[in-house]
Amino acid sequence: MKEQWITSVGIDLGTSTTKWIVSRLKLIQTSGDYSLPRYEITERRLAYVSPIFTTPLASEKEIDVVALSQLLEKEYDRAGVSSDIIQSGAIIITGETATKHNAEQIVHALARTAGQFVVAAAGADLESLLAGKGSGAEAYSRTQRGIITNVDIGGGTANAAYFRDGDMIATVTMHVGGRLVRLDETGRIEYIAGQLKQWDENHPDKSLLVEGEVTSFSVLQAFCRRLVKVLINCMLGKEELDNGSYIESLLISRPVRALPFPDEIWISGGVGGLMAAPAPTTLQEVAQYGDIGPLLAATLCEEATNSTVRLRQAEESERATVIGVGTQTMEISGATLYYDEEALPLLNIPVAVCCLPDDEEDDLNKLEEAILIALDKASSLYSASQTNPPFALAFRGGGYYSYRRLQKIADTIIWRYAAAEAPLDTTLLIICENDMAKALGHALVKRLAVGMKLICVDQIKASEGDYIDVGKPLKEDIIPVVIKTLMFQRKEYGGGRP
Repeated sequence: MKEQWITSVGIDLGTSTTKWIVSRLKLIQTSGDYSLPRYEITERRLAYVSPIFTTPLASEKEIDVVALSQLLEKEYDRAGVSSDIIQSGAIIITGETATKHNAEQIVHALARTAGQFVVAAAGADLESLLAGKGSGAEAYSRTQRGIITNVDIGGGTANAAYFRDGDMIATVTMHVGGRLVRLDETGRIEYIAGQLKQWDENHPDKSLLVEGEVTSFSVLQAFCRRLVKVLINCMLGKEELDNGSYIESLLISRPVRALPFPDEIWISGGVGGLMAAPAPTTLQEVAQYGDIGPLLAATLCEEATNSTVRLRQAEESERATVIGVGTQTMEISGATLYYDEEALPLLNIPVAVCCLPDDEEDDLNKLEEAILIALDKASSLYSASQTNPPFALAFRGGGYYSYRRLQKIADTIIWRYAAAEAPLDTTLLIICENDMAKALGHALVKRLAVGMKLICVDQIKASEGDYIDVGKPLKEDIIPVVIKTLMFQRKEYGGGRP
């Protein structure tokens, strides 16, 4: 059995903090000698874990690129690692940081070997998914009945993801975070985020928090209790999330449909990490980081004792972050796929999975519904993606693909893109687990609008949240493909995929 070790890095650039990790990943080839190579990550070792740094900001709207680059250069030296031995990596820009004016500049400054790095400026839904993977909630949900909700609370946002059987089935994101109210040790309020001000003013029990004025511990505590109460009630589906509701100013991304009722709620992120600390009892203790994070964490612990649903700190809370990227490279014969060469190469395209119903049912309506749900979910997850295409659609399962089923798949994909008014220069990237790419490619190309390009590959198993590279053809029509899987340092539950 062939094995190899790779060195990988993970950089998590958040609203409040930046984390940097070096890992060693062991890859074992699990496929036979006469099939496409498949690898699994069987072991992960943390070679270096940085302290958690405050994200350097030049202003409220800009990240300090020079300070951040210098910080990471020092960390490379401290870890004893040179960039030329890094074989893969991931840079995840999250929270309000992803909306800073110079976020794109940050990407280029950090991805020193850009072709080997996955770079994601995560929108709200993608951030929820990544946090749920990192906290262990996604893996845990595969072993438990019911729904596990992971709420990742950082400096500026609370990103909730609902998992059932390892699949994310719903998300919601709110303006709830430790850095949204800042204060000094005397209790003087230095900053209140505009969204919180608006929510507070619309609340029947308006607080007495005013920027520039000194507050008391009891006023801050009452404010945090109200904020936590509305957060948990939203997670439980007890708050109206329609336009015009009094909590509208707190909502960043709305759920597509009514939120399911969770069986457990996990809290991760910087605020989740503080839940293990002693509860603050004075203004000085609250303001130890210059914000309300410690008091929010203590209030969540208080809520956990009264909640009818189990509420607890996540298995991996503060370090629920990416540690690197596992890669597997393969070469696919052009005889088994369809591609427009001018669309290649494609780099770092996020993967969205569509599980198709079995062919035994032969229900074309169910087939269409599965594809539309997957496309809508992918559009939401990867709305912040700057790639073309913004995502690759990976088909899984489905049994035998008759001519009739292939035509329905092609019709549904093209109809959905037309309804979304996709630009004419859009590239479609389709990944098939089964041997169907050539036939599906021909069905799709007959329906494509002028100017649209198509890549359709098969016999590749990719998972939600993976990234894929598709290179230019090599000799004899061989296409190189690289699958990149984000790795997290977390407890494993049962036999799920690492």
